[in-house]
Amino acid sequence: DALDKDFDSWDEKWQFWSQLINEYSVEYKPSKAMKQLKELLNRKNYFIATSTFDHFFEKAGFDQEKIFNVFGDWTMMQCSSGLNHGTRSDLSTVKRYVNGQGEVPRCEDCNSPMELHMPLNTHFFPDEDANTRFRWFLTRNQTNKVVVLELGVDPTSPQLLDPMAKLVEQFKD
Repeated sequence: DALDKDFDSWDEKWQFWSQLINEYSVEYKPSKAMKQLKELLNRKNYFIATSTFDHFFEKAGFDQEKIFNVFGDWTMMQCSSGLNHGTRSDLSTVKRYVNGQGEVPRCEDCNSPMELHMPLNTHFFPDEDANTRFRWFLTRNQTNKVVVLELGVDPTSPQLLDPMAKLVEQFKD
């Protein structure tokens, strides 16, 4: 995986990650299609389960409480120790690295280096709160007609495609 390729140091990882995050998340401007989707869902009950981790939906103005980033969020970081010490924003770290003044962020609990909040290894802890909100959305709407859009999901993304396909098969409405 390109995000977790072999690096000589944590500093090299953060330099690499910061350039990507800055280019694809910090400077992202919503596309025409994203704006149209936002307008289509305006005043509708919706929830977004997405395999994207770069804040396209949030930047387009979708309600963050209605988004589950299944594969994490690269604008957040977590402890690399393998212990769940929570997550925190990495945007100030990214900004410092982009400006040539980066320093490897450390866990406030154990002083281990911080890493991206993504499934780069077995240390990934999914966003349980968003997962719970998604499950409650499905539970509250199990007797309603629900539209499931699979945008940009293909057989190379089975972690999201398979559960959604099974959900639609199980609940015909």
